[in-house]
Amino acid sequence: MLEYVGYFIIGGGIVSLTTYVGAKGHGFLAAFVSQFPSLTVLTFLLIYRAGGKAPVIDYAKSFVYTIPPWILYVLAVVFLCDHLGIWWSLAIGVGLYVGTCMWLMHIK
Repeated sequence: MLEYVGYFIIGGGIVSLTTYVGAKGHGFLAAFVSQFPSLTVLTFLLIYRAGGKAPVIDYAKSFVYTIPPWILYVLAVVFLCDHLGIWWSLAIGVGLYVGTCMWLMHIK
C-alpha cells in the first residue's frame, strides 16, 4: 500500500510542476515536463517488477494504440478552446479520446 502512496506523490509532483511552469507562460516547457517519459519509465519498471516482461510488452503495445486518440484530444483542446471555452473543449477532447480508444480496442 505504501508504494501506491509513492506513485501518487510522484504523479502529483509532475502535475504540480507542469501547472506551475504552464501558468508562468512557458507552454513548451510545461508540455515537455508533462510528457517526459519518466512516468512511463517508472510504470514499465513497476509492471516488470510485479509481473515480468510479458505484461510490460503487452502494456507497451497497448500504449501505442492510445497515441492517436491522445493527439485527437489535444487537437480538440487547441482548436475548440477559443470558440467553446476550456470546459467544452476538454469534454469534447476527452470524449474523442475515450471513444477512439474504445473503437481501437474493439477492432484490435
